[in-house]
Amino acid sequence: MRKIYSNKKLEQIDFSKLKQNIPINIKTLKIIKGLQIKIESLKLEINIGIEDVIYTSYTVAIIASILSIILPHLVKEEHIQNIRYEINTIYNTLTFNLNLDSIISIKIVHIIYVIYNLVKKGRDENERTSNRRSYAYSHEFN
Repeated sequence: MRKIYSNKKLEQIDFSKLKQNIPINIKTLKIIKGLQIKIESLKLEINIGIEDVIYTSYTVAIIASILSIILPHLVKEEHIQNIRYEINTIYNTLTFNLNLDSIISIKIVHIIYVIYNLVKKGRDENERTSNRRSYAYSHEFN
């Protein structure tokens, strides 16, 4: 009965609503990439378990893949020896435990730049300002 109940919980998650709340598109990802986040030290331990063995295996594989794709872009070569992550599986129990010890560096200038671009994103790029006359510099194009 527990396994049936836990499978029903996974089916109740509506991923379409999650996607609507967090709009992720290429423009937003490019703007966030402007943060230039650098990881100097990382010790990550994840203990994860789902009541179904297959779901647990897939979840661990997905998390490990995401970490292995993202980390090379965030870590400089001289800090590679300070990066450690471990994903442990706990089968037949519903468990999630995360231990994170990290040093992450971001420059304030990059944060301001990203906030400015996210705010600016809502405006039309070809929009004219209100204090400019529409034909003020038309003689320059002749």
